[in-house]
Amino acid sequence: MATAAELRQRWYASDGLRLTRAVRDWLLGRGHRPDGLSEVYGRVDLRGIPLAASPFTLGDKDNPTAGVHWQSLDLRRAQIDAARFFGSEIENCLFDSASLLDWRLWGTEVTDCSFRRADLRGSGGLGTGEWLGRRNVWRRVAFDRANLVDSSLTGCVLIDCSFDAPSRSLKFQDSEVVDCTFRGPAREMIIDGRGHRYPVSPSAFSADFSQAEFTDVSITGYVLDRVKLPDQAGLFVARHYPAVYRRAAAWLSSQPNDASAQGALAYLEYALKAPGAEDSDACFDLRGFDEPELEATMRRAFECAQTGS
Repeated sequence: MATAAELRQRWYASDGLRLTRAVRDWLLGRGHRPDGLSEVYGRVDLRGIPLAASPFTLGDKDNPTAGVHWQSLDLRRAQIDAARFFGSEIENCLFDSASLLDWRLWGTEVTDCSFRRADLRGSGGLGTGEWLGRRNVWRRVAFDRANLVDSSLTGCVLIDCSFDAPSRSLKFQDSEVVDCTFRGPAREMIIDGRGHRYPVSPSAFSADFSQAEFTDVSITGYVLDRVKLPDQAGLFVARHYPAVYRRAAAWLSSQPNDASAQGALAYLEYALKAPGAEDSDACFDLRGFDEPELEATMRRAFECAQTGS
């Protein structure tokens, strides 16, 4: 099997630069598939190709019908940083171990693709809400061990996607999540379905976290009836959470001389400034408070809120 260096070097050979320019035009929708491209297991072999630009724009931000259609491409270890997709389709493509820094998509559908170990750091536009009547849709996409630090999936649709060892600080906001799977350690992940940025049904969330391990992870604003959570200590679930938070805050207010109670109260009051739907739930890791006294006080407040004692 060719090494990463060998895959890249072929694009810098005598004919490689010409071919790279031809491939770039083809991928931008400006021409036909260039001659001289082989295939790997039914996909066009573009492994290691350098297509970085600032930015690399595909489609037209004002025309939803002018997007590109990438189908059956092998782009493993390619460099395609700062890509901007408008109204496009990406189907049956491999981006494993590729450099895809700062990707942004609008009204684009990605289907049957793999981003295993891809570098997607800073890709705040994997979900961008509605654009000219369309949302980003990720269907049967593998994000396993992809670097998604400081990336977000906002106002989009994810169907049957997998996240193995999701990156620290990955954020999902107001997205429709259907039958997605999360495995391995998940740290500081935020899943927010309160609908404050984009309209979303509290019931639009189904996922399997049973093989994940939460560390300072929170899920807020979705109904959790179709969610399998990890079996671990310190994980707290509040059904119809706004009412539970209000009762817990009332109990904490009755402890004015307890410093840990006042710290817990400040947390809940902040959370209640912009609550989700009354029938939505919340789940978070109590161990994320770091301070044992604060964790114990919060646990006691929630117990009182749910039992009425």
